Amino acid sequence: MTLFIYPEIGEEVLRIREPLIHAIVVSRPNRFLVIAEINGKEITVHLHDPGRLRELIYPGAEVLLRKTHGDRTDYSITAAEKGGETILLDTRFHNEIGKRFISEPTGSEVKYGDSRFDFSVNGGFVEIKGCTMQIGDYVIFPDAPSVRGTKHLTELSSLKRNGRASGVIFLIFRWRASYFYPNRVTDQKFAAAFFQAYTTGVEMTFPKFQMEQNSIIFQGMLTLGPDPTNIFLDMKKH
Repeated sequence: MTLFIYPEIGEEVLRIREPLIHAIVVSRPNRFLVIAEINGKEITVHLHDPGRLRELIYPGAEVLLRKTHGDRTDYSITAAEKGGETILLDTRFHNEIGKRFISEPTGSEVKYGDSRFDFSVNGGFVEIKGCTMQIGDYVIFPDAPSVRGTKHLTELSSLKRNGRASGVIFLIFRWRASYFYPNRVTDQKFAAAFFQAYTTGVEMTFPKFQMEQNSIIFQGMLTLGPDPTNIFLDMKKH
């Protein structure tokens, strides 16, 4: 029995309830805080994605905020706008989206050994990863070293070898891309663990999404592309 199911292409998989507010990034003091400008006023906002996001969060970048309630902020960055695309950034939505693609989830945030997986299913586990970094026709992941991601892939490989269901859903938020590939320049260990899991038979899927106003819409699938050697050679030069 497969771990995954799929909506119809064009189907809404998530609707963000709160109104979205246009803002401009001024600076990013740390991984989780951004100074943004709304109508000429600077405010501090929360960023729930700890990735580098250098191509999306930089001075002058356009973002969409929504009202939230934190200890230090009253707004969160929900998405970034780039090249005519609106790209979901708030990782708090990932599991809600990912669950739409799992055939029979039986639990969430499930502890197994010394790890915690996003979902349990069919006696095994499924992990959700959100991907926003695009170069050419490729979305690559991660955009920063991911010790946790490497550990998850290694453990899913072990579970699969022992006859347990195991899978990863890579949520792709750059819907115009065609291919996925692990970012071996930024994280060689993750890339090695990815291919170990892939050849072991860990189920992997790469659904892509378009954000239109407050709707997240399923737009089909990426495939694992051939090694994008030129992309990685260019990355090493910078």
